Parts: sequence; structure tokens; C-alpha cells
Amino acid sequence: MKHSMILMVFFAFFASNILQAEQTTPLRVMSIDWTQTETLIALGVKPIAMAQQSGYDAWVKEPAIPTTTADVGLRTQPNLERLSELKPNKIFISPMFSSLTPKLSHIAPVTNITLYKQDNISWDGFKTFTRRLGDETNTQAEAEALISSSEKKFADLAGQIAKDTPPLLMVQFMDSRHVRVFGANSMYKVAANKIGLESAWKEETNAWGFSLVGIDKLMNTKGQIIIIKPLPVGVEQNLQQDLFWQYLVKKSGQPALTVAPTWSFGAIPSTVRFAELLTNTLSNKEKQ
Repeated sequence: MKHSMILMVFFAFFASNILQAEQTTPLRVMSIDWTQTETLIALGVKPIAMAQQSGYDAWVKEPAIPTTTADVGLRTQPNLERLSELKPNKIFISPMFSSLTPKLSHIAPVTNITLYKQDNISWDGFKTFTRRLGDETNTQAEAEALISSSEKKFADLAGQIAKDTPPLLMVQFMDSRHVRVFGANSMYKVAANKIGLESAWKEETNAWGFSLVGIDKLMNTKGQIIIIKPLPVGVEQNLQQDLFWQYLVKKSGQPALTVAPTWSFGAIPSTVRFAELLTNTLSNKEKQ
């Protein structure tokens, strides 16, 4: 009896130590999708690896990539040998990269989390996505703090927006004659709505929240034109000489404004960043 009691105490102590070790050992995660990467970093998780850091720096920009995060190459073709050496214990992907699942699952368990799909891009959708990543990385409290601080930021920014600001016609140029124009199901529209603004584009959009159209299709849509950078090489110069574009801008009744690059397909971090940039651009309208 005494011997069995000693064994029970020993095993209880042993199990407790294992549980404590699991709770204190940082989770070694990596993500292929930048939307997941930006959210993980915003939750205080430092991914041991990610894909295409240079692309993230150009398009997403913030939050900044931790210096300890390794770059494992292209999102579509990550360096599996390097990733294996880093020994992740969880890999996140999105449906766009699901073809990588068989190869990645040989390295670590793969978790596929969907965000961008038709009718899912809304503030509620972003909150659900953030909480899911919080659950997956044991950062539930951080997820709630990120949501709360973001909502406070939106309220602060909304107070800086002029009440007579017209609906926004938010575009990204593909070339001098074609744009992605963002409306329903887009991160940009969510950001605009959260600071009290509307989207001028009411046409049907795809799962990524945009319609790909010729600039002539913008002719009958009135609103404040917002050009989201970067612009393809040569486009800015062409627009300065394009009489049709000049007429289109004049007909809109407002000068076209430009906003710094923000990840079009981001979640809460990109939404807050775009709302801040948009507010700053509209507040300094006369200087553009």
C-alpha cells in the first residue's frame, strides 16, 4: 500500500512537470499565408519561420517581422529542408496553399484556416479569424486585447473624419487602363466602414472583395477616388498625361488621393493600418 502511494505521488509529480514544461515552452509555429503571419505577430507570437519576407515587407509592412523569424523561401515553394531543420510543431496555411499540405505534414501538423471567401470579410469575420488563431496558439487573452484596442482605435479615427466626406472609390491599378476596384467583401471596405465611411462601388465583387474593370467603368460612379499604392512601373506618368483619366477625376468632383501600400487581403492588423493611413490622407487632402 505504501509502495503504491509513493508511485502515485511520483507519477502525479512527473505529470505536473510535463504539463508545466508544455505551458512554458514557446510554441514553434510557422505560416505560409501573410494574413496569418501578420495576425500571429500582432498576438505576440514570434513565428520561427515564414515565407517571402521581402514580399511581406513590401506589401504588408506592419507589424514588423521579428528578427528571429527565418525566411523559408516562396509561399508556393517553401524550402522544406530548411523548414524541417527549424523543427516547427505547427504549420498554418490557407486554402490557397492547400496543395502544400501533403509535403508540409511530413514536417509538422498542418492547420488550414480559411478567411477570404465570399461574404466572409466583415469585422465579425476578422474577429472570428483572430480568435481562432488565438485558440491555436494559446493567446486567447492577446486576441481579445487586439480586438478591443483595434475597436478603440477605429472610434478615435472616426472622430477625425469630416462629416461631409463622400463615399470612397478605392482602386489599385493593374496597368494604366485597368484597376481592381474594391467594395463588398473587401478589407478596405471594412476599414472604411469602421471609421464611418462608405464604399462608392456597389457592383458585385469576387471572394477577394474586388472587381477587375477598365477605368471607363468608373465613369458613372461618384465619390472620392482613393488610389492604393504601389503603382505598376510607368502608370503614374501615364495617368498624368491621360486625358480620359483627368476627365474622370474632374467628373468625380474630388481630387484623386493616394494611400501607401496596405495588404489587400489582410485581417485586423491591415484593417487598422489602412484606417490610419486613410484618415491621415483625408485629413491632409489639400497637401496632395
